[in-house]
Amino acid sequence: MEVKLARTAGFCMGVRLAMEKVVALAENSTGPIYTCGPLIHNRQALEMLKALGVRNLDDCPDATSGTVVIRAHGVTREEREALARRGFRLADAT
Repeated sequence: MEVKLARTAGFCMGVRLAMEKVVALAENSTGPIYTCGPLIHNRQALEMLKALGVRNLDDCPDATSGTVVIRAHGVTREEREALARRGFRLADAT
């Protein structure tokens, strides 16, 4: 069997843009940053975001302030409205 190694590797464009948005928010925001579900299915990337203080909202059920990043999978209009009612700012990374 022949194994071919790609010259480059990385995220698709949508995931790259979402990662850039979350990193910028984490570096420039004074409040907590959450993602609405895991931003990416990559353990190392999630650990890097966690080190920047970014948390999955599902892990913080009592949170009521900060910024919630809507990941590429999106959420329903009802979920957006519920997050806004709880007091979150929304950042769209879809």
